[in-house]
Amino acid sequence: MTDRLYQRDSYLKTFTARVTEAASGGAILDRTAFFPAGGGVLGDVGTLTGPDGAVHTVVETVESGKGPLHRVVSPDGHGGLQAGDAVNGALDWARRYVLMRYHTATHVLTGVMFKTHGVRVTGNQLTPEKGRVDFAFAEFDRDMLESGFRRSNEILAQKLEVRVSFVPADQARARPEWFKLETAFPHDLPELRLVEIAGFDIQADGGCHVANLAEVGRIVLTKSENKGKANRRVYFVLDPP
Repeated sequence: MTDRLYQRDSYLKTFTARVTEAASGGAILDRTAFFPAGGGVLGDVGTLTGPDGAVHTVVETVESGKGPLHRVVSPDGHGGLQAGDAVNGALDWARRYVLMRYHTATHVLTGVMFKTHGVRVTGNQLTPEKGRVDFAFAEFDRDMLESGFRRSNEILAQKLEVRVSFVPADQARARPEWFKLETAFPHDLPELRLVEIAGFDIQADGGCHVANLAEVGRIVLTKSENKGKANRRVYFVLDPP
């Protein structure tokens, strides 16, 4: 199994690793700081430099049955990476950091909506340009939504610490309030990762986050729409901190 370095240090920009398997235009590594697409968050991009100095561009990172798969485009005149190759990985850090800010902002917004209205999330999509969250509201109005955004910005302004911890899966599943998504976590995991916004919210989550809400900025509502009987879609952007 791949050691997912990003789960313990989301600020790791470079790392060394070894290719354990080369497959379908990409590589699986023994350890990686690249986050694979999941939970509505885009996967990381960047580079893997091989033992011959060739720089292979990681254009996408996705989950596979054997761990994160780094899809690469190799330079002209070079073959792809091979099993056993030692590589130096480097993230597109500017892109990753923006996604971290959006991800943490989403935890604040979904935490507010859950605490205030008891609603969970039916889906989301986060890009470096904007965020989208789908809430399981039977009905709501614009005032309710704007109130949620105001409260979210009040929480962000408190500059709370964001912490990561790991707990046994059985212990986590006994706390349904830690699960804001309506989709289930894999049942075969021995432990689950928790992301805690100190004094405000805890959510089971496997992605990358900033270390303090001071890094997020303000969350700005741009659009909302109905997407079915009990699905309300919300779009937002972030103002710089």
